[in-house]
Amino acid sequence: MNIIVCVKPVPDVSILTLNQKTGLIDSDDLIYIINRYDMAAIEEALRIKETETGSLVTLVSVAPPSTKRLLRRGLAMGADETRLLWDSTFDNLDSYATGVILAKAINSIQYDLILCGQKAIDTGAGQVSSIIAQELGLPLASRVTSIDISPKGKEVIVQSKLEKGNRLKIEILLPAVLAVEIDLNEPRYASLPSLIAGLRWDIKEYDLAALGLSKQELEQKGKMTRTVSLSTPKPRPKKLFTPDSSLTAEERLRLIMSGGVTQKQGDKLEGDPENIASTVVQYLKAKKFISTIE
Repeated sequence: MNIIVCVKPVPDVSILTLNQKTGLIDSDDLIYIINRYDMAAIEEALRIKETETGSLVTLVSVAPPSTKRLLRRGLAMGADETRLLWDSTFDNLDSYATGVILAKAINSIQYDLILCGQKAIDTGAGQVSSIIAQELGLPLASRVTSIDISPKGKEVIVQSKLEKGNRLKIEILLPAVLAVEIDLNEPRYASLPSLIAGLRWDIKEYDLAALGLSKQELEQKGKMTRTVSLSTPKPRPKKLFTPDSSLTAEERLRLIMSGGVTQKQGDKLEGDPENIASTVVQYLKAKKFISTIE
């Protein structure tokens, strides 16, 4: 089985700095990692490879050559081949243009299954898998949390996330495109010898001409959207506690210092167990938790 995995290098969003003047991410401090959703796709491809004899895993990425080290990590994990798609005209591509380029590259490779991350952690658009499926005329399953290949390798049975924790189980004929969730699996760590060996592995590069695309065609199909500005989330003010004005100044001050938390009051029952039980029953009756049977 030939498996294609679409991989996107993304900035580590945990350490992003937003330029307040331009409204854009400060590019000077960016550290790139493999999109976490795509890491789950790589891991799943490798697990299928381990169970399906003769399988081949190919990583395909639209990214500048400076991100080759990230693709080498995928090779160190166990992938067999990589294809880096880059041209000077690929800068600032939107999801549609990226999907078109990936579909063009994938169409020149023999494949049975295409795996994508459900979304990228930097944009959260979640559109690329749909565009690839549209361009190649393939069935698509999104929000995938489970993948099982049929014994004959002709179909794949997947579970997809629905709202409120529900799951949808479907059977899809191969070839197909699957967009996987981040919790599909736990990606493995590449061994140190594999990472060192990966430094010597060749990364094949393909530009616009090699993909059979023209600049006019790319401009016509892609760059339909652009990022105008970004902003940090608005802080959510905590709900202010206002004590009851009928309380004394001392009581109001105590409540403010405790954050509005009041100590629960209760009666301590002592004495004979039968008397205690009778007191509890009477209390429950008075509060109408239980009714009296005549």
